[in-house]
Amino acid sequence: MKIGSVALSSPFVIAPMAGMTDSAFRRLVKRHGGCGLVVTEMVSSEGLVRGIDRTLEYAEYTEEERPVSIQIFGGDPATMAAAAQVVAGLGADIVDVNMGCPVPKIAKHNAGCSLMREPGHAAIVINAMAKAVKIPVTVKMRAGWNDLTRNAPDLARRVQDAGA
Repeated sequence: MKIGSVALSSPFVIAPMAGMTDSAFRRLVKRHGGCGLVVTEMVSSEGLVRGIDRTLEYAEYTEEERPVSIQIFGGDPATMAAAAQVVAGLGADIVDVNMGCPVPKIAKHNAGCSLMREPGHAAIVINAMAKAVKIPVTVKMRAGWNDLTRNAPDLARRVQDAGA
């Protein structure tokens, strides 16, 4: 299986989980086999662009973890594109966009699953990122913004058309 030019040894991906999928956990999973791609905990696009040390720590990985995807969150196209460039500069194989986090402190800033409410804006974010980097851009999303709005298939088509 491949994501862009990145070959995966298995179709299984370790889900990014805040507070769980740090480098030690990802290495443990890789050592036990069966995982084709590991993804970091979500990382703030603003923090990456500003070079905040604590934020950059969330993006750290070892060569043993490869291939590795760094997941970022945010809602501003220019900031997300700049953060994608930081991710690429860190040597990550893939940059992933979190469109699944429902936590209010994330969603209230037009990030996480709130991007699913505005598929047109989400596509603009992805397009800006895809134009900014050569590594694949992927998206993690929920079935929908809420139980009544299940728009993942439409959003998936839009972000794929935008470059994901």
